[in-house]
Amino acid sequence: MTTSRKQGKDEKKNWLLASTFLNAALAAAKLAWGWAMGSTLLIADGIHSTSDVFGALLIFLALFFANHRSKRFPNGMHKLEDMAAVLGGLGILYAGYEIIHSVFFEAGIRTPGNVWPTVAFILALLLIQALFYFFELRAAQRLGSPGVRADAINWLGDIGSGLIVVIGLVAHQYRIPYAQEVAVVFIVLMIFKGAFDVLREGLLSLLDAADTEIYDKVRKIVMSEPDITGIKRLYVRKSGSVYFADIEVKVAEVNAVKAHQSIDEVVQRLHAELPSLESVTIHYEPDHPPYLTVVRLLGPDKKTLSREFGRADWLEIEHWKEGRELLGRKIVQNPARKATKGKSFRLLGYLLSIHTDRIIMGPTKLDENVRELFDALDIEIVLKKDDL
Repeated sequence: MTTSRKQGKDEKKNWLLASTFLNAALAAAKLAWGWAMGSTLLIADGIHSTSDVFGALLIFLALFFANHRSKRFPNGMHKLEDMAAVLGGLGILYAGYEIIHSVFFEAGIRTPGNVWPTVAFILALLLIQALFYFFELRAAQRLGSPGVRADAINWLGDIGSGLIVVIGLVAHQYRIPYAQEVAVVFIVLMIFKGAFDVLREGLLSLLDAADTEIYDKVRKIVMSEPDITGIKRLYVRKSGSVYFADIEVKVAEVNAVKAHQSIDEVVQRLHAELPSLESVTIHYEPDHPPYLTVVRLLGPDKKTLSREFGRADWLEIEHWKEGRELLGRKIVQNPARKATKGKSFRLLGYLLSIHTDRIIMGPTKLDENVRELFDALDIEIVLKKDDL
């Protein structure tokens, strides 16, 4: 794990822990002031804030255990963050219900004789809550964390409750009809919209739904590598605020070292451009034309089979469909014949570049190591007295 990803996870924990302590402090302040001033609305708001403390603590504990790895959970337990986000979303819905129930269905609301000190107190708390909500939501977007986002949006419930208290107290003071009811409708709609977004994101992640945006980014980065000719399978799974990618590609370069280098470059680019990728697994196979390539090594007369691999004068190249239908034939000069040394290796490199499946040449004694090399490259070599 890179240092930046570890720091990101620590930052998520710090935000949720700070949210839990701040919510607890504000809830205690609301309850104390409500009891002292005799405000039913403020006491109810304090009780609502107390319930939010448990929601923030739940998400924090889920993040704490998300990095736990074992034989049973080799990739960690990041789904706990999604589960906590879903529970947090349900908690937001319940907070909206509480607001509706307290305003429209509860009978009798006690109000302080002098509302202005209580209004000033609530406004000071609202300023603290709004600032924390703003900065926590920005952190959630930067970290890509559904858990931190759920906790940030949950502050809207507290802010909404505080506004309802303020509006209710001021409306009571000035006898403005229906002001509190109108405010409730707008605030509850805002809370329900936030709950929908949190639940949708958490549930989609739990169901392993495809993230088309991250999918397209991964695909673009993979196909930007020149040696990769195609993608056979691309699966990007979201778990909490991180992603796991499982990819199978076709690579034009059959040299194992070069192919590994190309894959390593792709993995490095994916991690550099998409920091939320926790793990990338790439499988590859050499790209091969959908036909059989047969190469005959010929002498100077372009008819006799050469008995020397690297010193052949001409190459007759044939492409066969399913081994029966001839698609094409051409004769080219051996590109390695003029080399002062290393003719065999240069010719082998050329044959690999055209995806040769079978080599036909005259009878000769091949070293056992050479035969094993051709076997490893999955190239059949046929020795014939003539080309009948």
